[in-house]
Amino acid sequence: MESTLNLVVTQFVTLWAVLEPISHLSLFLAFTSEMTPKQRHKAALLACFFAFLILVFFMLLGRILLNAMEISELSFRIAGGLVLFMYATSMIFSEPHSMKALEMDGDKHVTSLAVYPLAIPVIAGPGAILTVVILSDNDRHILSQQAITIGVLAALMLILMVLFWLGDYVVKVIGSSGANLIRRIMGLILAALSVDIVLTGIARWLSLPPI
Repeated sequence: MESTLNLVVTQFVTLWAVLEPISHLSLFLAFTSEMTPKQRHKAALLACFFAFLILVFFMLLGRILLNAMEISELSFRIAGGLVLFMYATSMIFSEPHSMKALEMDGDKHVTSLAVYPLAIPVIAGPGAILTVVILSDNDRHILSQQAITIGVLAALMLILMVLFWLGDYVVKVIGSSGANLIRRIMGLILAALSVDIVLTGIARWLSLPPI
């Protein structure tokens, strides 16, 4: 019983640190600043659901898949960083969509944004994917331990979704101009983060000092 509790606590703290729910709230608000509250709630639900499915998939089959394709951890991290950088630049330089355009094609826009970039690579990014692969290592952990990891992940996704829903109150306070400003600032931060992921991967590959 005690060992199970220790496993739950350890995995919860580890996944909380990797998923960064509080930081992701800022990114969520930046991506959904032009949406209505109803669209924002739907985007939060879909993003957390898709991210959960992606992470569970890699939790169960990730190590087998990466080994079968001979993809190294560093290559995966660098690729994730490059994808993140491309979306970050679009956040900085693109103009907000008009509300009329969002209303005409709202459901498609919400679902598309929930999958990319919210579910992947923001929530289920390379760091989160590699973490769940390690936590649920098929060579070291039995099925019951992997089930605990899935349960902990589900709880964290629920917490993340609730935080996203609470973002409505933040949007009401800052308004559309403030939300647009946050979008561009977070784009810059996300670009810096993606560059750090790429440079760290290259530094480890070349055995250089940490960035």
